[in-house]
Amino acid sequence: MREAKNFGKTLSTPQLRTDRAIEDPKVIEEILHHNPVGHLGLSWKNQPYVVPLLFAFKDGNIYLHSADSGMMMEFLCNNPSVCFEVEEFLSIVPGPVPCKYSNTYRSVIAFGTAQILTDPDEKTTGLRLIVEKYAGEEVGRTLTKDMVEDYRSMLLHRGTAVFKIHIEQITGKRFENEKPNVSATAPRE
Repeated sequence: MREAKNFGKTLSTPQLRTDRAIEDPKVIEEILHHNPVGHLGLSWKNQPYVVPLLFAFKDGNIYLHSADSGMMMEFLCNNPSVCFEVEEFLSIVPGPVPCKYSNTYRSVIAFGTAQILTDPDEKTTGLRLIVEKYAGEEVGRTLTKDMVEDYRSMLLHRGTAVFKIHIEQITGKRFENEKPNVSATAPRE
């Protein structure tokens, strides 16, 4: 049985394909830093819900933002236990028959507890990390606490909520090989 790691903290969790496990925390961090979209898994009243989101990772925490009301907020307020997944699709690997096709990838799955940030300084810091990831440090530095507190969506007339996932368990998995690759967007014959 492989153990899932949280940058020093270890929780026992089986991973079926231990040969594909990413053991190096630096590689897990690289995947989190370099991939643009993550998927937040939530559950409430026996109902699952998955949301694709922009995010940032720092110091063992994942930062997210959304409107301050809606389905995601309702789920989080009622059950802050979450799962977060990020994948990096690399290529399609052709096989001799359809069932032998595969793909190369790297992925990370984290489990933890989501906290809605209410402190204006923490909220600004979390949102600044997200802005810096997608727009660059120069743009991120222009984000002020007043901007974060005063922002309301023109379309939805809602404010912005910022969340921090305290990671309790994290695993990485990869399948990278040397076989010839076929683009996922290549026309099919």
